[in-house]
Amino acid sequence: GSDDNIDNQILYRTNSTTTHNTNVHRHHLTREWTQRALGEHASIASFSAFSIALLTNRAPDHLVRDALLAGLDELRHARVSFEIASLLAGQDVGPGPLPPSKHHFERDVTALALAVAREGCVDETLSALAAAREADDLTELLERTEGRVHGFEGTKYDGVDGRLVERIRDELRTIALEESGHSALAWRTLEWICGVDSGACRVVREEVFRERSLEARFEFRFGGQMLSANPAAVEAMRREWRSIYGVLASRSEVNGGAALSKDYYDLICHGDDSQSVLESMTTNILQKSLCDSSSRSGIIV
Repeated sequence: GSDDNIDNQILYRTNSTTTHNTNVHRHHLTREWTQRALGEHASIASFSAFSIALLTNRAPDHLVRDALLAGLDELRHARVSFEIASLLAGQDVGPGPLPPSKHHFERDVTALALAVAREGCVDETLSALAAAREADDLTELLERTEGRVHGFEGTKYDGVDGRLVERIRDELRTIALEESGHSALAWRTLEWICGVDSGACRVVREEVFRERSLEARFEFRFGGQMLSANPAAVEAMRREWRSIYGVLASRSEVNGGAALSKDYYDLICHGDDSQSVLESMTTNILQKSLCDSSSRSGIIV
């Protein structure tokens, strides 16, 4: 949303004794975490609606259970994000009311498939990529600046206490890995849909999972200014994105798409040489999508 919309949803409680910090970097970082917190807060309701949509369309109980658990993850993410925004702002920051619900629940597997593909398989995965990469960047920053009082000068963490930067890094790592679980839930849901409604599966392939569309969505999120500022980071995320959709998007084909070789299955499901949060996130998505006992039918050839 716009900056004005963000400001309208922030509550600064009257018992605050800390004046607003005018440092530009800190102000931008505060707004960043406020926007993140508002997004996490809205996601609590989104997963509640997703759970109802799954029930309406007679989804397996393990998908409904995991959707409800994902909502609890988002509750924790929202609470932590508002805490960090409050520490950065020097005063309490919290959410305003959500807008009135416009959800209408009916049995429509195709509509569910498209929503899951766009919002879960694509957008949730890209959000997890961004959080993972930022956690990795913060780890590198903290390693470079260890013991230096003014080590964050020239970065968006300029003026922020090092202990808070460490907490931000740790919370981003947790958020990225938990969001990767939500991404895997979306891919698993889509695989179930493809098993019960081949028409819905074809629509997703045509409207969402064309390679050109997946690449364009990545560019929309991470191209432009971010690519210019940190091309290495963007290329690292692009590699992981291609690793994910290259395997999982093909699984959305009718009859499960191309089967995976036993060697590849063993590599994904029984090995993890990940070093970075970004790599761990990709591994987590693939493992939870492919290696769970409820998702293994027909995978190995």
